[in-house]
Amino acid sequence: MTFNVSIQNNKDSFIPVVKRYGYFDPRGEPYIIREGNNYVDADPLLDYIHWVIAFIVIPTVSILGIIGNSISLAVLTKHGFSKSSNVLLFSLALSDILFMVGVTGPPKAMYEWGGGGFQYPETTAHVLYYLYHIFDSLNWGSGPPSLFVPVLITIERLIAVFLPLKFTSIVTPKRTAVVVIGTNVVSYGVQIYVRTWFEFVYVFDIARNASVGYAARTAAYWTQRGANKIIAIFVNCLMILVIFVFCGSIAIGIKIKLASIRRLKMTASGKQNSKCDAGTSRTTKMLLCLCFFYAIACAPIGLPVFIPGFMSFPVYTEEPNFHSVGVFIYHIYKLIYCINASINFFIYVLMSRSFRKTFLGLIPCINTNQENSQTNSAELSHSRTTNRD
Repeated sequence: MTFNVSIQNNKDSFIPVVKRYGYFDPRGEPYIIREGNNYVDADPLLDYIHWVIAFIVIPTVSILGIIGNSISLAVLTKHGFSKSSNVLLFSLALSDILFMVGVTGPPKAMYEWGGGGFQYPETTAHVLYYLYHIFDSLNWGSGPPSLFVPVLITIERLIAVFLPLKFTSIVTPKRTAVVVIGTNVVSYGVQIYVRTWFEFVYVFDIARNASVGYAARTAAYWTQRGANKIIAIFVNCLMILVIFVFCGSIAIGIKIKLASIRRLKMTASGKQNSKCDAGTSRTTKMLLCLCFFYAIACAPIGLPVFIPGFMSFPVYTEEPNFHSVGVFIYHIYKLIYCINASINFFIYVLMSRSFRKTFLGLIPCINTNQENSQTNSAELSHSRTTNRD
């Protein structure tokens, strides 16, 4: 995908340059090695499927996910934050919402599809350029925290299952909140730094016979390409988190199974289990299910480590081709991740009795029916007592 454009110095002079891919590079450096799926253009059919996924499927899943996670925030807020697990689930729901808002931001689709860039008056294009980076920052800034929270959930459950007597002294809501906030500060701090790699340029596109606004790489980017590679390696190494969650989930599952067998033996011998142990077990099973789906959905993030060039992360690619096979695979991964972020709400409803009860209480018609039923029961009881007297 090549664009013949010119940089407009003033009304009467143009410097002819070439824009090859998604981010404008006025230097047109010939020494960049172009290999991998980012430089393989998708055929028309694949490009159409890519368009359907980017414009229809991902936004639909994201809207449902935003609604579900918003309800989760309301329910968790009503439950309070006296438990560290509630703090973690609240953080996860918030990160997932921000991620899906960033993924479906209209300026991203406007920039990355069609002829490329913002073909609007300069002021409008400039505003869209800033909105593009805001949504893209939400996308990339909320991703790592969303990936890291299940790790914290796994650690929290490992301590609860293997060190139950020391759990309250090790894990506290305040410490959990500090770790979660710190993770977000680091992640969004990195994105603030990454945005210094871009600047707005308004150029004349000869092919379209119109001026277009582009995101251009700054001089800082070309002098700090080592930092870009380090961040890209860090993103690829997030696979370690997925492996940890997967292994931790297996360990927790085995421990729960052994505890269940022991509980059956105690029941057979006439001993009873405490309600606290039963509640902890239900919470652990719900969080274990959450981590299981997470491990499956996030596994593809490690593919670029084993297959270099297989998937392209546009913001960390020197010349991202938004219509390439590599970016198509990246959008497939984003779709899977959006599904994973959207399914959490249904896991809570199906596996948590307290969550389900609070959720149903938030629905006006159901809440009103419950109150009327309770009122009628109280009146009937009072009437029977009066008749006896």
